[in-house]
Amino acid sequence: MSRQSIVLELPDELYDRVREIAAAHQIDIESVLLDSIALMFGELEGKAIEPGNLNTYTDEQLWALVHRHLAYPQDARLRELSLRAQEGALGENEREEMTRLVAQVDRYVLLRSQALLLLKQRGYDVEQRLRLGA
Repeated sequence: MSRQSIVLELPDELYDRVREIAAAHQIDIESVLLDSIALMFGELEGKAIEPGNLNTYTDEQLWALVHRHLAYPQDARLRELSLRAQEGALGENEREEMTRLVAQVDRYVLLRSQALLLLKQRGYDVEQRLRLGA
């Protein structure tokens, strides 16, 4: 896999938190940032996120997964296909596309549920934090 370099300026508080997480897990800061960004977009090291592996994630990574959403273009396309399906106007390719998008949503719901369970087991009041939007 090829890589691209970027320069990223972090606020001191965020950098300190990333540094603490890296130290606590005995990994480098770059790995914490790469894993966290990859988690937001659904993959770690080119592999799909597996529910059984979530127990190895940091609390911050789990919260990031909880608050992740389907990308806007995919969400908009799923809504469009759903409306067209109600009208009975989907072709075979569109039905397949809709099936793939629904499977993505289903997978996310599973991952989110597992992440919330783990956070609750780690002592978080997940109901309260979700109400507050945190």
